[in-house]
Amino acid sequence: MSRETELRNLALSLVDEFYENQGQGILNSLNKRTYGNLSSDREAVLASIGESLSEYQDEDGNEMTAEEKAAALSFVKKEIWGYGLIDDLIHDKTISDIKIHDAGHIRIKREGRRETSNLAFPSEAAYQSFVTRLLERNKVNLGTANAIQTFTDAEQEDFILRLAVISGLLIVGGNPCVVIRKIPKNKYSLQELEQMGMFSEQSSQQDDGEEIMDPYISVEHLQFDLLLHRMICGKGILFTGKGASGKTTLMNACLEKIPETDSVMICQENAELFDLNHPDLIAAHVMINGGDSKVSYNLGDLTRVALLVDLDRVIVGEVKEGSEAAGLSKASMTGHKCWTSVHGESCEMAVEKMADYISQATGYGNREALKQLLGFEYVVHLRDFRVDEVVRIADFDHEKGKLVLEKVYPFTKEEP
Repeated sequence: MSRETELRNLALSLVDEFYENQGQGILNSLNKRTYGNLSSDREAVLASIGESLSEYQDEDGNEMTAEEKAAALSFVKKEIWGYGLIDDLIHDKTISDIKIHDAGHIRIKREGRRETSNLAFPSEAAYQSFVTRLLERNKVNLGTANAIQTFTDAEQEDFILRLAVISGLLIVGGNPCVVIRKIPKNKYSLQELEQMGMFSEQSSQQDDGEEIMDPYISVEHLQFDLLLHRMICGKGILFTGKGASGKTTLMNACLEKIPETDSVMICQENAELFDLNHPDLIAAHVMINGGDSKVSYNLGDLTRVALLVDLDRVIVGEVKEGSEAAGLSKASMTGHKCWTSVHGESCEMAVEKMADYISQATGYGNREALKQLLGFEYVVHLRDFRVDEVVRIADFDHEKGKLVLEKVYPFTKEEP
């Protein structure tokens, strides 16, 4: 066992002991609302644990060095106020997703590639304790009646964390599963996404004479820059792709380009979409019954409220059911510019999926449901953090009973 692991295990045992014997009054008050603000209590906790470290001796009777004591206290801070064993993964900017299957099996996605972390909890009991504290600090109940819980931690300085915890009651082997998606608080700009390769195809045609007064990206992607301007100023955008394909990241970057004269409302499950600089933007999120409260408000409720507010744009983070799709399509058909995202393997499949959702909520047949999507204008498909297709909803073909989808990206190559 490495010295680092020994110090980590020592810190974990001291935290457990403090929870049990000394710190109940302090630690019970460290709820989600006050966790990061109780500096005086934090100092008291660390002072108490520091005294225990000063008295600690190893098997050979050696006292801890100043460096070892500092390292142990750092682990203590991560256990109580951070994410313990995985705290470094939480703050690693190259990691976007963390999935904990059990004590010894932690998977991460680093720069778009999945790999197994070399970290492991010292025991199943330690992992169970980690899950319990995670739920308690976020005021979430996990049990037979609510064996799957999703929630957001927006208290970290660098990331918004979208978490899902699945009870061991539903997992073969009986261990709970923790899934964490990280959304950077310092979100990417369109220029940064360009540098990361999200808009990979360079202009293949001469521009049509249209001048860009406020370029979003570099001249190498002039034609895509023109397309971005048209999409953001257009009637509406449907972003689609698999999970972690870049939908939310691109939506967030595009938010920065919405004119300040537009009134905007964002409706979402988690606080992932935001623009702190827009002067007329309402960012609302759902309220889910966590077990103690009987009150809940879903995306459908928020979308209906948006129709009663003086707005130019309605943005729904992700459509997952009929009421959300129907409410948003109604907003798009009444003059609002609407954006949302939906999981789909292609632009065409995303349109069909939205129509299915609308049919579920309204009872419309496929033909009428598709017509409700005429309020949108563009569909953007992302794959592996790259835009690989954009289509424009041009019209409705009454003879075929389908929307007319014009592919506008990738750009058509000019004949030599």
